[in-house]
Order: sequence, then structure tokens, then C-alpha cells
Amino acid sequence: MNDLEPNLLLHAREDHAGVAITDIKAGEKVSGFVLADRSPIELNASEDIPLGHKIAVKAVSAGETIVLYGQPVGAATQTIQPGEHVHTHNMKSLRWS
Repeated sequence: MNDLEPNLLLHAREDHAGVAITDIKAGEKVSGFVLADRSPIELNASEDIPLGHKIAVKAVSAGETIVLYGQPVGAATQTIQPGEHVHTHNMKSLRWS
């Protein structure tokens, strides 16, 4: 990992997205780590991501289950690329399906 202040945390290595711990701007280099094993992660944000929202760290196909916090939480309603905002506009919660 570089000298950037962390602005992203993943809870588990299998997570498709991490939590923004700062506001992230489109085009910004995102840097953080996986809490479970402290492994680093870096990518570029393709969209603005508000504090507390999720940013994709792996590509997810439409219909694929999205894993957050090490648990399946929803399904992608469209293809999601790394660096994109993961929210209600592109995923459906398993909780209310």
C-alpha cells in the first residue's frame, strides 16, 4: 500500500465492495485494507462515493450475489465494475426480496 491515508475498508477478502471511510471523488485513487487479514487494496474510483457507502472492488455480473461483511447481502441488478458506487440503483437487497 502507498502513503495515502486509507479511505476504504473491506471486512473480508471475499467482499465485492468496501466501505468508504471518507467521501471519495470520481477519479480519486482509493487505498485501504481488508480487516480480516490486513492485506492492502488500491483502485481508482469511477464515481463519487459518499462516506459510509460502498465501492466495488471486484467486477460483479448482473444477477450475481453481492457479498459484504463476509455475507451475501443482495444481487446485482446490472453489471458493476471496480470503482463504481454499489447502492440501491444497482443492487437489490436479499432482506426485502
